[in-house]
Amino acid sequence: MHALVVHAHPVAGSYSHALRDAVVAGLSRAGHEIEIIDLYGIDYRPWMTSDEHRDYDTIGADHPDPDVSRHIELMAWADVLVLVYPTWWSGFPAIMKGWLDRTMLPGVAFRLDERTNKVKGSLELRHLVGVTTYGSPRWYLYFVGDAGRRTVTRTLRMICGRSTKTTFLGLHKLDGRTEAERSAFLAEVESTFANLDSVSVSTNKASTQ
Repeated sequence: MHALVVHAHPVAGSYSHALRDAVVAGLSRAGHEIEIIDLYGIDYRPWMTSDEHRDYDTIGADHPDPDVSRHIELMAWADVLVLVYPTWWSGFPAIMKGWLDRTMLPGVAFRLDERTNKVKGSLELRHLVGVTTYGSPRWYLYFVGDAGRRTVTRTLRMICGRSTKTTFLGLHKLDGRTEAERSAFLAEVESTFANLDSVSVSTNKASTQ
């Protein structure tokens, strides 16, 4: 399979980078082809220009920004989309939210039904996966919400085909974790991606201890 890994963390050597590497290691073990988009590494611009916003409904795959155009091509190539990010303010880092805004365009990720004006998904993915860390315990996310997880498992899932498998891997209370616990989660992530075809539909794994 073709796997597109989109990563968002500004600090090289971070635990988030280790998670990305674990994702790639697992996918490599399984023999998948991999492309990585390191949003901070390419100095990605996450905001829309006024022209982009004006032409939002029609700009599609002919996007004039070469980064966006390339990422749209990769979305068409991918069978697997993996988003790796730290949870900040209960959601995505701004750079990843901006990537979704500028990549998941009408005519690329969805279209509007001409009769009902309802969204019709266009993503043909076999797997959709989120991998994240939290500074907070799980009970806190229960009260304030978990926008990143909802975006992956609900919003993005709704514009995929019915057969798309969805998995979410999250490690809570990162700052209080021991090295052994961090290493164990890295091993879990790598194993999950090495065995991606056997992952059940709508799997949502999250460390709560």
